[in-house]
Amino acid sequence: MLDIGCGIGGPARWIAAKYGCRVTGVDLTPEFCEAARELNTLTGLSDCVQILHAGALSLPGPDNSFDGAYSQAALMNISDKRGVFREVFRVLRSSGLLALSLVGAGTAGEPHYPLPWAIATAISFLATPAEVQRDLLAVGFQIVFVRDTSAELAAALAPVLNQLETEGLPPLGEHVVTGQNAREWRINWARSMIEGRLSMIETLVRKPA
Repeated sequence: MLDIGCGIGGPARWIAAKYGCRVTGVDLTPEFCEAARELNTLTGLSDCVQILHAGALSLPGPDNSFDGAYSQAALMNISDKRGVFREVFRVLRSSGLLALSLVGAGTAGEPHYPLPWAIATAISFLATPAEVQRDLLAVGFQIVFVRDTSAELAAALAPVLNQLETEGLPPLGEHVVTGQNAREWRINWARSMIEGRLSMIETLVRKPA
């Protein structure tokens, strides 16, 4: 499996441990790669999870080298999503699957910034579900499904937003590392999703046999 934008490698380790497969994670941030490798060692998963410092537009590995690929919340900072999909298509074997989960553009205008992935619109490249589907089809993928789960997520986020605004952050969470700005990021993300300024896109596509 290929993990595109693996961060510190949590999903890669979980998949490798649960399914007994090998996962290669790639990320453009050296500090994330270093932390991921250390966590692989601490969890005893270094033999089945490999972390490489690389970008999504120039993936490591020869053609037809992975059985499957996924990317979770990592494509919002990349403007050339078709270029990413083209690279994934190249490294996937015949009939290989690509699963994506990413925040996309909404219909109610620009979201509130800063957000977890960007402090301003200049570094935030949000696509609509239709644009994501168009780019996947353009490079040759077959669509299994493309769906917008914004409505369900917005409903679930309403109590979360209220809690953040009235009670603040919980004692434990990523803000222990990222700092108290995480409260503003979370509030803006939840409010933007509830107001229809963001969408949540999930896709599954296949490289033709």
